[in-house]
Amino acid sequence: MNKYVLFILVLLLLTGVSFGIHHVVLQSNDHDHWWIGTGYSLTGMYVFGAISSMVMLAILGGIDYAMPTQVGFAFLVGMTLKAIGSYIFIHNGINVLENDFIELNFLVVFFVYLLFDAFVAYYLVNQQEPEPSK
Repeated sequence: MNKYVLFILVLLLLTGVSFGIHHVVLQSNDHDHWWIGTGYSLTGMYVFGAISSMVMLAILGGIDYAMPTQVGFAFLVGMTLKAIGSYIFIHNGINVLENDFIELNFLVVFFVYLLFDAFVAYYLVNQQEPEPSK
């Protein structure tokens, strides 16, 4: 199986599992009502995170194809741009609620996808070169 198809499947699985756990935790602690009137939702945060990680995957894949020795640098630049995009996405929700509900939930989502992006970059940087056949 193509490694990029595998990465996309892992991203979809990660999104589904982490969203499910996050949703259950919020619901079981009766914190679901905090979303009302904020303009944000847990689903929207996960969609943003998944799309931004898909873009990172495309960038890292392109760099891996064109310049495989520069994947680490591309990861750092991509994460900087992703952090800027994340701030633009969440800046209207900062300090809306006194209990930092939006900020904390976004931070959880951001770190879930940061770990995925780091996994992809680690895999691409450390892939072994096949030995030439004799």
